[in-house]
Amino acid sequence: MTSSGFALWRLLLVVAAILLAAGGPQHPRGTMAEMLHDSKWIPAHALMLAGFVVLVIALRMYRRTIPASTRTQKWVRIALFCTAVQALEMALHTAATVDRDALVAGGATPVLTLHLPLSVVAYPLFALGMIGLIVSGAQERRLGSRWIAWLGIAGALGHGVAAPLTILFQVSWAPLLFPALMLLALWLLLAGFWPVHPMPIGSSEAHGSAA
Repeated sequence: MTSSGFALWRLLLVVAAILLAAGGPQHPRGTMAEMLHDSKWIPAHALMLAGFVVLVIALRMYRRTIPASTRTQKWVRIALFCTAVQALEMALHTAATVDRDALVAGGATPVLTLHLPLSVVAYPLFALGMIGLIVSGAQERRLGSRWIAWLGIAGALGHGVAAPLTILFQVSWAPLLFPALMLLALWLLLAGFWPVHPMPIGSSEAHGSAA
């Protein structure tokens, strides 16, 4: 069966891609205090938050279109949960600006303090869910294709390790990995348009090759 129609979940993947691509490059630079005081902090993170929320909706809708017995169905459920966690983290990430004055003054920063450790968990979790979905979707010919899968995998992987390396291990070059999210956004955009040709359920080719 060929599924090439522009279903609503496809439109939402494209919208999510646009929102993530619009917000990511606006992220301010500098020390944490400098970034929190930057006027771009809220719009940049609000756009990314909207992108993750739209992605959650897109995955929920996409989940209803695929058989329950497929690997893609299993991974879309995992990716849905992981994306919801990432959206929650991004909400706290956006709200962390309320602690900007307290951070400079050496006071309590409850939102920032909660956001930082959550990001160490949420970023890799989101990467795991998305990579699993990208690979299974390509293998079963139900989402995207092997020709674009590497974009999503590279983008999710870079995004996933950026927060732990930056916050937990304080690797100086790790912030350079955050823009990898743009590769994942590009995959979302392409996957939103890419026609799919699902393999028959139980087919050995579905488990051993990508299309």
